[in-house]
Amino acid sequence: MEEETKTEKNQHIPENKKGFRIGDLFQGLHVKDIFLGRFISNDILIRQWKRILVIVILLFVYISNRYSCQQKIAQIGELKRELVDVRYEALTLSSKLMGSSRQSQVEKLIESKGIDLQESKQPPFKLVKKNHGN
Repeated sequence: MEEETKTEKNQHIPENKKGFRIGDLFQGLHVKDIFLGRFISNDILIRQWKRILVIVILLFVYISNRYSCQQKIAQIGELKRELVDVRYEALTLSSKLMGSSRQSQVEKLIESKGIDLQESKQPPFKLVKKNHGN
């Protein structure tokens, strides 16, 4: 038969089914034991090495993930600044193009190059095709 122990809440837990408790790690532990390495030879640590290893691996994954996220956030900020710069540059180039493509600017450019072109005196007209037989 299994021995039963009482917990603080008066629940019966079989002795061999007790879980791992953090308090068990530090029970009777002094600072001197940590510096001398006796902490590692604690029976609880020896029995629970798999769980401790999983916790350490999860901590490394958490730290790695956080570092990766911080790098991506910094990269996103840099790309946003670059996007603003490119938008301003595009706006500047667009306004320069609009200014240089005005009719008066084109006429001045043609005159400065010495090209013999004249502005049409007739307004443009529309060609309309008539349908015969419909």
